[in-house]
Amino acid sequence: MVSVVTPEQGDIIKINLDPKKGHEQKGYRPYLCLSNKIISQNSNVAVFAPLSNTTRDYPFYYSLDNLKLKSTGKVLLDQFVTVDYNARSFSKVETIDKAEMRKILAIAKLVFEENQTIDKPEW
Repeated sequence: MVSVVTPEQGDIIKINLDPKKGHEQKGYRPYLCLSNKIISQNSNVAVFAPLSNTTRDYPFYYSLDNLKLKSTGKVLLDQFVTVDYNARSFSKVETIDKAEMRKILAIAKLVFEENQTIDKPEW
């Protein structure tokens, strides 16, 4: 029996999601797992956000640079992807601690809030 590794919320993995088009992030790159474990317990997919070393400052980008991680850059919380992780090979890099994940998920939830003027919180 083959043991299948399941990405969990807070895991940073490296995975190749090609082919992509347009402005979508391409190639073998890091992604942060955002989804609740209920999703992966009932399917073979999870929701991720890509990491990038962009210098752009944007309210939905969360910097990892002060977190003492191997991974650097920003989590792009406006570019969610749903991935069938059983259909692609990936490797786990590390896991973000729960306190930081709570901050990241609070920002991610804003993507689905009713439109209104929102000031950028101080993270």
